[in-house]
Amino acid sequence: MEAACRLLASPRHAALPVSAVAARCGFTNPSHFTRRLRAAYGTTPSEWRRHRTRPTDD
Repeated sequence: MEAACRLLASPRHAALPVSAVAARCGFTNPSHFTRRLRAAYGTTPSEWRRHRTRPTDD
């Protein structure tokens, strides 16, 4: 879960779909990944990403 949260919060991986983050972290079912993240952190992967990703100044 920690690796998934890092990927979700990384501006570098902002275009990576939640399903791809789930797959990279060993989850074969994105819905199961969402349920597990919500149970662990009280939020969905999309909400986690939205609240933790900072835009970069390019």
